[in-house]
Amino acid sequence: MSGEKASVMRFGVFELDTESEQLLKNGLAIKLKPQPFKLLKLLVNEAGRVVTREEIRGALWSGDTFVDFDQGVNFAIKQVREALDDDSERSLYIQTVPKRGLPQ
Repeated sequence: MSGEKASVMRFGVFELDTESEQLLKNGLAIKLKPQPFKLLKLLVNEAGRVVTREEIRGALWSGDTFVDFDQGVNFAIKQVREALDDDSERSLYIQTVPKRGLPQ
């Protein structure tokens, strides 16, 4: 089992169950669509480290998917923030770092 991430990750009042693909707040399920769930899973797995937009792209879309990437990422982040009740102005969980989330 070494090298595997825990299937339930806890932060604040939340639990992210990667096996059942559920986000729980105080034990109650919070609805989260598949792409925002993948994004939240990536961010929780990489907690404390800046995650680039390129990493987010790779986690959410395959190489042959054509979408408005910036709009898609922004929408997924918005959905995650809403699920966490996390305001971008007074963020507790997700911090946007300008210019650091872009490829160098």
